Amino acid sequence: MDGPGACSASGVQNVGLWPAVAVVAGAWAGLSPHAVWVGAPVLPPLVLLAAAAWWGGHPRLTVAALAAGFAAAACVQAGTEARERFRPSIRALLDAEVGGFALGAIGPGGPHEPLPTRARLTEDAARSAEGATLRLSVVAVRVRGTWRAVEGGVTASIGAPAGVTADRLATWRAGRLIEAPMVFRRPARYLNAGVRDMEADLARGGLALFASVKSGLLVELRGRGGPADELAASVRARVRRAVARWTGAADATAGAIVTAVLIGDRGGISDEVRERLQAAGTYHVIAISGGNVAMLVAIVVLLLRAAGTGERAAAVASLVVLAVYGQVASAGPSVWRATVMAGLHLAARVLDQRASAWQAMAISGAGMLALHPLDLLDPGFQLTFGATAALLHATRWDAPAPRTLSW
Repeated sequence: MDGPGACSASGVQNVGLWPAVAVVAGAWAGLSPHAVWVGAPVLPPLVLLAAAAWWGGHPRLTVAALAAGFAAAACVQAGTEARERFRPSIRALLDAEVGGFALGAIGPGGPHEPLPTRARLTEDAARSAEGATLRLSVVAVRVRGTWRAVEGGVTASIGAPAGVTADRLATWRAGRLIEAPMVFRRPARYLNAGVRDMEADLARGGLALFASVKSGLLVELRGRGGPADELAASVRARVRRAVARWTGAADATAGAIVTAVLIGDRGGISDEVRERLQAAGTYHVIAISGGNVAMLVAIVVLLLRAAGTGERAAAVASLVVLAVYGQVASAGPSVWRATVMAGLHLAARVLDQRASAWQAMAISGAGMLALHPLDLLDPGFQLTFGATAALLHATRWDAPAPRTLSW
């Protein structure tokens, strides 16, 4: 059908590429310290220009204004997130109120003095050679006798293995609120030429500080997580018990690997096994990523279709299973990226929408960067979309499935 509103096939297929490119460009520009002051003022005029162009029937100007608006919004979001990650409130408070924090580990009374801290667990506790390791999001610290609300990601090491019993370890679940006296320290920085700034790399991933707790006996549980967090933690605990019973009893290493493959918990894998897997180039076996999510969705769809379920119903069921698995698995950003990409594809199937694979990938990447622009610098993010783009280019899988319309 021809007419003023008609679009070419290639234009329809690639319509999602331009916003994605704009978001990537804006996120990259937002990494500059002063870019946010440029992006913020131009965003409202661009929105008004896009609305006026659309109302006046100027499609090219509308697309250009929208793309520029996407870039400006991503620039502002990236600059804001960079400030929050590189200068979280817990760092600012310790520098201002405690003093001398830049010199190393410190508490309210001087170096190596513990600081009462309340924090929410972002992952289940993992046993370590020293005792245990906790991934936390700090919510408050007590300085000079007063609790102060703060934010910042922290990895805490708990010493005295005798104080980290199995029952106590099981209570430290993702989503729960704990309180403990902690000694904080900045991540080490190596200023040698050509050496990456590890403190900056960790900050991009949301880790502001390291901390240590003298004993697990000092960690007190102050609150439980939400219903979804508690249910997911219960499922993970059940999986660990089942694997320990059926696999770990015969071979502890095999049990740790099975647990990592199923729910992404690699805490039971020794450093020696990690190094051997990395040296053999097979470490990806224990890292949950797109392959695991794809197999899960494929199994669910095939079983439901074999049972006579329709395509749309199978897609809805797969979405539910995928959302539950994404909540249960504790493998970090790789699972989140794979879950979002698969979820968008399944949602499109539910709505009976067809698009090229390139467009689906572009929209997924743009959506993730809109939420977390600093992921643009994450090697995992780059590998995910770089490998996907390479596969699409190699297979020429760039056209939507043909459809026949009946009138």
